[in-house]
Amino acid sequence: MSTSSAAERVLGAGTPFLALVAGAAFLVGAAWAHAQGIETGSDDPTSSASDGEPSDAWITTKVKAALITAEDVPATSVQVDTVDGLVTLHGSVATATEKANAEAAARSVQGMREVRNLLQVVPAPAQAVVELSDEALSKSVTEALARDAALADSQITVLSVNKGLVLLSGTAKSLSDHVRALEDASQVAGVKRVASQIKSPVQFVDSELWHDGEYELDLSERFAASDLWITTAVKSQLLSTNYTPTYGINVDTRRGQVTLFGVVDSKDAKDAVVAETRKVPGVRGVVDALQVVPSEKESAVAEKDEAIQAAVAKRIDADRRLADARIVVEVKNGVARLSGSVLSPLDRLTALTLTRTTRGVRSLVDELKVGPREASAL
Repeated sequence: MSTSSAAERVLGAGTPFLALVAGAAFLVGAAWAHAQGIETGSDDPTSSASDGEPSDAWITTKVKAALITAEDVPATSVQVDTVDGLVTLHGSVATATEKANAEAAARSVQGMREVRNLLQVVPAPAQAVVELSDEALSKSVTEALARDAALADSQITVLSVNKGLVLLSGTAKSLSDHVRALEDASQVAGVKRVASQIKSPVQFVDSELWHDGEYELDLSERFAASDLWITTAVKSQLLSTNYTPTYGINVDTRRGQVTLFGVVDSKDAKDAVVAETRKVPGVRGVVDALQVVPSEKESAVAEKDEAIQAAVAKRIDADRRLADARIVVEVKNGVARLSGSVLSPLDRLTALTLTRTTRGVRSLVDELKVGPREASAL
């Protein structure tokens, strides 16, 4: 059993914990001069984590915000997920220009390693253009923000409207509230684009890390961070359930509706992923966009438990995001058990992902505890 500052090794069994963290960034075109100089804090990815490495969740939410504020991108029809810095865009857009603009917006986010653009170009049927006066549009957006109970603790207002271009201002309690306000404004009929001078934290606040209490179906109506919690919970559930595939699955959540996309190797695997996702509290519905692509069976390579354990320990110890974690690992017959504690649910997901994707690990048992008290007690 090897020990280091980040990982110590022993046995575990796990329960998914709903949470996720994320941040926001904004692309504002030079054509709208008065929307420059947005006050959202540093765009430095190191602000998302104390270790100086941006988290996948932070990158994902920055990409979502960038899509909303980018020109000629239908952000509400694009799903986003990030795994190890690889950003995947999924969904449909009306033109090749929109597809290219979405990719450019994603690539503008600091901390991303690469962008996989899976957007399909599907020409949209002609629709009547909603034209409202600036005054009427300002009123509609203001009402939409006021109706959203999740923004009750933030003070966000419409600063100006110019021919369908809406500029938001004020203060958001969290990064999630900031992005939620952008989403609310972007979905109002007649809005062509949204920009932001909203002030919000550049790091994650406690309310974004986890939620104390039950996970009712109306969670998404009351908490801006609820989609982030659900996404993390689904990913953790899939990693902890040994008969579901570990690789190739992406998860995105919008107002409690989970979209699954990516590749699985069989219909059984596809059905298992959907079934496990539906078990997660707070999930209001599942959109199954998974593709079945049979893969060639690879011969199993027998790895010694000691070698697997050492490999898992090395990966955990090398990840600076887990520098403050106290993780105990033991491997027996290819089954890796994690126990100990981590400071946040995001750290938990990182540890599960590193372990489950280590060569030789056949399955995973999760007994990690989440929270600063448990971590400091070790």
